Amino acid sequence: MRNIAIKEKYKKGDVIIKEGGFSDATYVIISGKVEVAKISGEKKIVIAVLVKDDIFGEMSFLQHEPRSASVTALEDCEIGILDKDFLDNEMNKVSQDFRLILTQLTARLRKTTSELVELRTKSCG
Repeated sequence: MRNIAIKEKYKKGDVIIKEGGFSDATYVIISGKVEVAKISGEKKIVIAVLVKDDIFGEMSFLQHEPRSASVTALEDCEIGILDKDFLDNEMNKVSQDFRLILTQLTARLRKTTSELVELRTKSCG
């Protein structure tokens, strides 16, 4: 069982995370489907569609940087916010070297996502 601190319900079309916002909450989808997207110019670029048991928001938790994309409910959803104290405690158990690997992987994923958005923007326009 995941360590869920809070459960929230969202209606289809609700924005759960806004790109550029600050928060280190990490989410798990209990039910429903969400879309992860970035805005590039005036275009929305869909990065992923996530479903039950998928996690999002982890990059901001690991890097303490602004949200890299927006997450919107594609249908009515129940979303769990993972217990931050539990996650912090688990991260504190990890060696500094392994933490460095996690933050580097996250930085690389953030960069790859930006490059994907740039490529999709060019191919659409």
